[in-house]
Amino acid sequence: MNAFDPQEIVHKLFPQIRREFSLGMGEYFASLKIVQGEWVIKDESDLKEILQILWCSSLEDQAKFQIKWQEIVLVKETTLESSISPTPEDQTIASSSAENAPLDTSETSSPIDSSQPVKPIAALPVQPPPFRVSPTDTSTPFHTHYPITRRTMAYNWRYLRRLVPEGPAEVLNIPATVKQTAQQGFFLSPVKDRKKRNHAYLLLLVDQNGSMTPFHHFVRDLVETARYESNLDPERVDVVYFHNIPAENVYQDVYLTQPVPLADVLEKCNNNSSILIVSDAGAARGYRRLPRIQDTTRAIHQIKRSTQAIVWLNPMPSDRWIGSSAQVLQYIIPMFPLNNEGFAQAIDVVRGQIT
Repeated sequence: MNAFDPQEIVHKLFPQIRREFSLGMGEYFASLKIVQGEWVIKDESDLKEILQILWCSSLEDQAKFQIKWQEIVLVKETTLESSISPTPEDQTIASSSAENAPLDTSETSSPIDSSQPVKPIAALPVQPPPFRVSPTDTSTPFHTHYPITRRTMAYNWRYLRRLVPEGPAEVLNIPATVKQTAQQGFFLSPVKDRKKRNHAYLLLLVDQNGSMTPFHHFVRDLVETARYESNLDPERVDVVYFHNIPAENVYQDVYLTQPVPLADVLEKCNNNSSILIVSDAGAARGYRRLPRIQDTTRAIHQIKRSTQAIVWLNPMPSDRWIGSSAQVLQYIIPMFPLNNEGFAQAIDVVRGQIT
């Protein structure tokens, strides 16, 4: 028999029901974590009960889930059992063959009793085979789609530069040397400049949990490329997290367990600092709440006292901002969608190219 593989069942079952049940990436990643060891799953019944809790929100969903479960999981067991144990149809055919087989009369010589009535020849009753759910192979590979690739992130981060000359003059300036020689009429000495180094400082304020849960993998790539795949010094890239609103306290970890005052974080910022806020601003669920807008506006004004190079990156497309808090906040702070074009424009804003 085939070994029980819960992860394979999740991969086959989720793509077929995710649209009908309105499931998202949060439910998919939660089910993968459970089957990969965070929960003890003994057999199919345990997995079925867990997936019903995660994916079904009503009795109607549970009924639909039962049908999909039979099509994908139980059909394998039914097919395997049918190949091992004889079905009632096979038993009927065997008994029919036994009755129609010729009798060996060599050992029995009893005369035929003519007084016994002769049974008329008729067709034997046929029992219909049991109903089996036919296997369906309509599962398609489940692909995740990011609005911007990790390679594009790393490429755009390299444009975030604030070059400041430092150290001794050791870099030869050929155009300035040629100009000086032409003005003097003879070559006296080369013109040298000090080497420029990137002194850009980046602060990422990342919204965590809630409606941002489907974007956790994407935001993780954003943070990693800024730290390790850009021209920025990793020590000059800071990341803090918040939930919905960057309030008086933000957090140093993704689990929101290490609070730190926002004022302390902003002490490292100056006019050359770049600040990027990553949040859906209520656009994922279409919420427009006045308290959230007011509290977020106060936090933005507090940040602007430290630097004007601040921009908002929204993982939701701009047409989803309508009717949410994001529609109001985009007039207070430059806001761009997190796609190729929007991310490039956000980098231009924080480096002073777009005002």
